[in-house]
Amino acid sequence: MPAAPARPTLLVPRDRPGRPVDVATREAFIARQRQPGRRLRRVRRALRMLGSVVAAGLVLAALAVAGAAAAHALLRSRLLAVSDVTIVGARRLSEAAVRAAAGIEPETSLLALDPAAVARRLEALPGVRRARVVRHLPNRVTLVIEEREPYALVNLGTGGEDASGLIWIDADGYVVGPERHGTTPALPVLSGVEPPARGDRQPTGDRLHAGLALLRAVQRAGGRVAARISEIDLERPGGPVLYTLDGTSVWLGSEGWAERLARLDGVLGELEDRGERVESVDLRFRDLVVLRPRTSPTTTAATTKER
Repeated sequence: MPAAPARPTLLVPRDRPGRPVDVATREAFIARQRQPGRRLRRVRRALRMLGSVVAAGLVLAALAVAGAAAAHALLRSRLLAVSDVTIVGARRLSEAAVRAAAGIEPETSLLALDPAAVARRLEALPGVRRARVVRHLPNRVTLVIEEREPYALVNLGTGGEDASGLIWIDADGYVVGPERHGTTPALPVLSGVEPPARGDRQPTGDRLHAGLALLRAVQRAGGRVAARISEIDLERPGGPVLYTLDGTSVWLGSEGWAERLARLDGVLGELEDRGERVESVDLRFRDLVVLRPRTSPTTTAATTKER
């Protein structure tokens, strides 16, 4: 039988892989010593990197100067000077008013033009909802105007130097423009509205908002009401007063307009069937309609009807 391997002892250690290091040589000591040429190589490498950075910086600076010079030359070039301004979408506004508000001076460079600033000036015009400025190379500009749509007439009376007479407003209450053609409006005229301050585009105060809400209620009511109401006075302390085409005043109150307008439609139908004309109709009482007949030198009676 082969002999069993000897067990490891202090005299017979375990086998270890690898080659033992010869500590009698100088290699281990020389490897840790500083070499004079290594530091010099590091300095040279750093100088080369610094030179590359400086060269790149000079190139970038030269490019920036050249770009600025080219941009300046383009701004002064007559090839890019605006020579054609086209207006699209202006129906009620005159082209002269639009061009004046745009403020595009002759020979303005297309690159120097600020479309956002021009659009803001155009949107400050009464009757303009939105404006857009489109630049076309080399020298054309298009002004796209979206006008506000007239919704109702407001009678401002003599509320100020710039706020007198009849003006059109849109459904949001913004001024569209003055009424110059004597057009008969499809909706009742609003009166008693606070006039706008100088430069404002919208009449202010709660009366205008109440008037717009009442106009929409009149539209929904339809029938005889929408056809026979000619004016809504918003200045009365007891609530809006409606005036019919034949001069009848209708006291509507400050709330419950939908229900009261429905009652008014029935009252107007009965009066029309009887051929009767009244001075006023008072709908401010619950389930009660007060009619005041046309006054004569000897008649001052009022008629009360339950409804």
